[in-house]
Amino acid sequence: MEPISRGKVLVTGITGFLGSHVAKLLLEKGYVVRGTVRDKKNEKKLKPLQALPFQERLELVEADLLKKDCWDSAVDGCVMVAHVASPFPVAIPKNAEQLIRPAVDGTLSVLKACAKHKEVRAVVVTSSIAAVQNLAKHAKDEYTEEDWPDLAACPPYNKSKTLAEKAAWDFYNSLDKSTRFKMSIINPGFILGPSLIATDFTSGETIRQLLTGDAFGLPRVNFGIVDVRDVAAAHVAALESSKSDGQRYLCVSDHHLWFEEIAEVLRQEFGKYGYKVTSRKLKYCSVKFVSIFNSAANAIVPFWGKEHRFINKKIKEQLGITFIPANESIIKMAYSLIEAGIVPNRLPKKTA
Repeated sequence: MEPISRGKVLVTGITGFLGSHVAKLLLEKGYVVRGTVRDKKNEKKLKPLQALPFQERLELVEADLLKKDCWDSAVDGCVMVAHVASPFPVAIPKNAEQLIRPAVDGTLSVLKACAKHKEVRAVVVTSSIAAVQNLAKHAKDEYTEEDWPDLAACPPYNKSKTLAEKAAWDFYNSLDKSTRFKMSIINPGFILGPSLIATDFTSGETIRQLLTGDAFGLPRVNFGIVDVRDVAAAHVAALESSKSDGQRYLCVSDHHLWFEEIAEVLRQEFGKYGYKVTSRKLKYCSVKFVSIFNSAANAIVPFWGKEHRFINKKIKEQLGITFIPANESIIKMAYSLIEAGIVPNRLPKKTA
């Protein structure tokens, strides 16, 4: 797969866990990258980007998912767009619209700008397995790209991702087939792996709480895990591939782990250094658990005890993705959190 051109690629949400990896890979492959940030004065957010390679081919512009007018100038001059930015909070807001509005409106604002600028030839949008997995009672346990959730059974985050992706497809299908850009969607699972950023983010906070023992317990929840480096590779491959137009791709490794299995991986690697990894298994979503974690615990309830499987055959065959083992992703994330100072460093000097 050859790059469409040596032109400029827009990466929305470049300061995020995934966005920073997408930008890094694009820079390493020789692209010019323009990244969107909400505030160019936020030094804490921008500092990690200074460590990305090929700084001479990286530029930053301000843009916000809630501000429609900024995306025209952000997209101008770009030949490809990776729309990665989307809200993914640690605590689920009481008002679901706080998630849904920026997810849906932001996605449409970016796509409308892409349609206006005819030099844009390829777009990839980050969705989620949350827009595939059905949490309704008696739902099936195995999923492919053909599946969509029952919105009535969706927690706020799942609903926001589903509505945003459906809005993207509706807009794409409304465009003239002869002149529209090619578009594909990546639906990743629970993203782990080494972090390039030092700010808090949801999957990093999960591993931090487990590693430090701050987590109240281990809920009976199962994850389809994927490494952030594989998700970034999938985004770039989708942009470059001639087969990806009009396709969505489940981006999940072959490893689906329970919370207690994730904790055990951390315990085996870091227990010898004095880390007290959370070990208490929660048999049910108790009142105490809900009272401590508030609405975030309520969001876990639909997942409790369910072991869903996501078939990754399509992304392997069409985009050539080979997945990093989940154990490596978990361990790499933990080490990167320690290195960033998010988790206290108890490692021997030669290990740190």
